[in-house]
Amino acid sequence: MSTFFQKITIRKEIKKLNEVIDLKIIKGLPYRAEARRHKFLASQFYIINSRQPRASMFKKMSHVLASFVL
Repeated sequence: MSTFFQKITIRKEIKKLNEVIDLKIIKGLPYRAEARRHKFLASQFYIINSRQPRASMFKKMSHVLASFVL
């Protein structure tokens, strides 16, 4: 599964889980298991996002400058 689809899947699952948690809060029921799952999914989403290389501003500007020179 590509990173893009992993992100989409995790976002959908977090959204569904948030709805379940909200309903349990309204009803006054415990939601410990769902909170743990939410924490796990949020950490996985953070890990996926941190794996992506981020180009620095200097690197971006060097590519622009190189395109003008060449």
